[in-house]
Amino acid sequence: MERLRDWDAWRRIGAVPRDTAAYTTNLYAAREQIEDWCAAGRLHALSTERAVLLLRADRGFHHVHHVASDLPALADALGALPAGTYTSDLVGQGEPLDDVCAAYAANGFVVHTVLQRMTRAGTPDAARADDATVAAPDEAAEVVALLERLLDPFAEPVPEVAALRREALEERLLIIRRDGAIVGMLLYEIKGRAAHLRLWHVDDNARGLGVGRRLMRNFLARCAQAQVQRLVLWVIGDNERSIAIYRHYGFAPDGLLDRIMIRHEEPHR
Repeated sequence: MERLRDWDAWRRIGAVPRDTAAYTTNLYAAREQIEDWCAAGRLHALSTERAVLLLRADRGFHHVHHVASDLPALADALGALPAGTYTSDLVGQGEPLDDVCAAYAANGFVVHTVLQRMTRAGTPDAARADDATVAAPDEAAEVVALLERLLDPFAEPVPEVAALRREALEERLLIIRRDGAIVGMLLYEIKGRAAHLRLWHVDDNARGLGVGRRLMRNFLARCAQAQVQRLVLWVIGDNERSIAIYRHYGFAPDGLLDRIMIRHEEPHR
């Protein structure tokens, strides 16, 4: 495997498998994100003749992002992975998604969970922004600590502290404190007339106190101010409670799925 040190190193090897009309990929990160991963020393690449696997280190396991000229090339590359714990997000619907998942399954990956995308169309009503506050950069570490307690890292990767500091600087990270501690957070992004609700979580000890409602109202008020026309989020597919809450706020499933597959193989001693 090769450690990737910069964007140019990735561009040289990542472009090769895209030369065919049948190429497949689950890498949608922007250049800035890839450069951040390279700078942090988190990226390695496993290359075969017709495929590249980008392996991103994250808290004791690796995320697998692939670019392959076709599905057989993808299967061959996955078969070359060394022992370890790997997870991969495979997004799509219907037969195309099934085919990509089959290539992973043939190489020891199993479905860990399935996310479904929910969307809301139209600009939200201009409601008052409840008293959530924009997090300061020096509060990012406390937010990460909260998320590490609450999240399954395979299903919802916990952001790095440095990344959350940047989100706070961009005023995209909302928090609520109770008795001095952060008990709720919401991370979002607005691009043009579209908004992505990336993370929205409340500490278990603060449920039923209106923390989540205050965060959501603040987020929707910001979307109204920006005249957002489309809101998007991902939710664990069998989490009926969360799905019902999102429906209450006007979201509905749109059919797109994210199958999170995982493989764990202990290295031989």
